[in-house]
Amino acid sequence: MKRLLKRFMHGEAGSVTVETSLIILLLIMLTGGTIEAGYAFHQYNGAQQAARTGARIAATSDPVSRDIARYTNVTNLNFERHCSQDTRSCSRGQYDASAMSRIIFGPDGDGTCGATSRARRGMCDVFKDTERAHVDVSYIGSGLGRTGPQGDAAPLVSVTLRDVPLNFIFLDFIGFKDIVHLPPVEATLMGEDLKNG
Repeated sequence: MKRLLKRFMHGEAGSVTVETSLIILLLIMLTGGTIEAGYAFHQYNGAQQAARTGARIAATSDPVSRDIARYTNVTNLNFERHCSQDTRSCSRGQYDASAMSRIIFGPDGDGTCGATSRARRGMCDVFKDTERAHVDVSYIGSGLGRTGPQGDAAPLVSVTLRDVPLNFIFLDFIGFKDIVHLPPVEATLMGEDLKNG
């Protein structure tokens, strides 16, 4: 028995198999990590495109904070309004749920995400995880616009997507689903005509 154990300890048969299996395991982990990183980058790009789409819609349609659309006799064009989909409220002014819905679901007003024509796309038509994310819209007075009886505001309109859950291909199987989130993504445009609906 002692001789058999000594022979086993000093034998090199099978060492190539062990070394190869360790290298293959390392290559599989490296390939899987590369795929996960590429997919995460793809999702981040989708979130950026959704934020840009939302900012375009928000800059050219009824504001989520209703009082901005009725800005007449404006004497001070410096103001701030922060509206959140989560709380369904704005920091000042009244929250308009239909305006927020238009930003998220698009001008078609169907309330669903999916393929549609380019002109009727909303944020979730561009990036399906928008429904699960938190959408914030901010209107910050730029100091531009007109004052007086025909006054109108030309604010900077920012749309932010935050807490977007990052989906993985392989890591979701081992319990990472909805644990990791993308960093907040924001797009800002100058408000063009906040009364054209």
